[in-house]
Amino acid sequence: MNKEIKIPAHIEGLIFDVDGTLADTMPTHYLAWAKIAEQNGFEFPEALFYEWAGKPTTEVTALLNERFGLSMDIETTSAAKEEAYLELADQVAAIPLTVDIAKAYHGKLPMSAGTGNIKHLTAHSLKAIGLEDIITTIVTMEDVNQPKPDPETFAKCADLMGVPYEKCLVFEDGEHGITAAKALGMEVIDVREYLETV
Repeated sequence: MNKEIKIPAHIEGLIFDVDGTLADTMPTHYLAWAKIAEQNGFEFPEALFYEWAGKPTTEVTALLNERFGLSMDIETTSAAKEEAYLELADQVAAIPLTVDIAKAYHGKLPMSAGTGNIKHLTAHSLKAIGLEDIITTIVTMEDVNQPKPDPETFAKCADLMGVPYEKCLVFEDGEHGITAAKALGMEVIDVREYLETV
């Protein structure tokens, strides 16, 4: 049985990571990367993929080049990976734990999404899980100079909502996002601790 998440009374705004927090996209992202890896003649270990969760596709491409001695073009490879993801995107499912919270607080607290992904894929994910009209304030890697673990993504979310950092509650499943939120003095819920109790 799930542990219940209670929103503290002093919280004035909710910030959600998307991949792995609201939408169960991570397995689909991994399948897309596995296809790219096969095309480029290397194997992308699943454990390493999850270790790099929250990093933008361009950064993952650069890290793969470094790790495996590859010379994949950053932009071309990243575009091919996103295309591969879209081909598999109908597999994306909602994560009820967090989606239910977003729906319950719709109209009660301002909400935003802060993600290391790109706008196009983020919009697709939110639509796939029925939140496109509920979470309309979205900050992606394209909106910041430095992605997570830099705190800029969540700082921008709070600023757009008009909520002080210390009154924001962040829902995250990645270490980079947790680091980013804590750097701003925001409260954080690591959703992995709750999902593991399912």
